[in-house]
Amino acid sequence: MTTNRENSSFSSSLFKSLLAAMTEGCESSWRLAPVKDSDSVPDESEPLRINLTLYGSLRGEILLEFRRAEVAVLASKLLRAPVAEFSAEHADALLKLVTAGVTAFCPAALPEYGTFTIKAAVASEPPTDSTDPIRTAAANEEAARVSVAMHFNPVLTQALTARSQAVNKVAGIDTSERAAETTATPEPVNLDLVMNVELNVTLRFGQRQLTLREVLELTSGSVVELDRQVEEPVELLLNGMVIARGEAVVIDGNYGLRVTEVTQHVSSLVLG
Repeated sequence: MTTNRENSSFSSSLFKSLLAAMTEGCESSWRLAPVKDSDSVPDESEPLRINLTLYGSLRGEILLEFRRAEVAVLASKLLRAPVAEFSAEHADALLKLVTAGVTAFCPAALPEYGTFTIKAAVASEPPTDSTDPIRTAAANEEAARVSVAMHFNPVLTQALTARSQAVNKVAGIDTSERAAETTATPEPVNLDLVMNVELNVTLRFGQRQLTLREVLELTSGSVVELDRQVEEPVELLLNGMVIARGEAVVIDGNYGLRVTEVTQHVSSLVLG
């Protein structure tokens, strides 16, 4: 089986954040472990599936598949409870852990992938349109083990590939086979051709880092304090870069932004 290089790089960074969340939640060190041949062999039970949906500069889905017996052991450590047979409580604990991991991953990945968010939810159906799964595993000092199969859907695979090609182009790296044979004369950029292309922009009121324990303790009515004062301007971001600042307003019941400062023109991002 072949593995998309961009998928592999993204999954490696994502799994590091999941490892950090596991270490934080269990209060014991979890590390990357070698993938065994048995990890690709289905066990007697249906895997526990968690679907990750990406919004923003990256769009698409990743389906995570866990072995239920391994989840029961991991969840017992998260819940500080004796190991028992897999239950709904274990699934809920794993979902909260994955949510904490991907929440920490998004801002950490911003310089490379732009601004995006990930929503995690328990899924029941197996993947239907994914590429070959990327398998990875973790173990702790007590020899407990958790293996994960990551299925990327074609939409996300295409988005990661397109972003990698765009970054290479900006950096002056031409990955085409013809680059070594010919040197093309650069043509002037005509922005009129892309004026109708839709861009995803994000308003940022502030941010805050939470430990996994704080995330697990969130309930309806909880208040999360951000790092931005009320009088400070709101930031408008395009692919993770601040392009303007201003005041938050309400227009016909929707949030809006009254721009007071343009920090970077979009044309400069396009033209380099």
